Amino acid sequence: MQTNIISVKYEDNFEKKTFSGKAYSYYTAIPVKVGDLVIAPTAFVEKIARVSTIDIPEEQVESIKPYLKTVEREIDKEKYLQTGEIVEKAA
Repeated sequence: MQTNIISVKYEDNFEKKTFSGKAYSYYTAIPVKVGDLVIAPTAFVEKIARVSTIDIPEEQVESIKPYLKTVEREIDKEKYLQTGEIVEKAA
């Protein structure tokens, strides 16, 4: 079943262009695939994150649904990984 709930892993603060650690769930307003890079809103800043799971069943996030933020922007993965330049993909 397709949903608009995804999980992402944030870019490491010390080792840029690596994504590990805990996965965080978000709604998504844009179509994404596993491995895509997005700009994810957090409590204080926006972070670059890699999509780790898509189509998460609503039952899995039932207790946190009221707190989920929405990912609305994707960045060009190849350009970022090659040059470090953040270029948003057109909607």
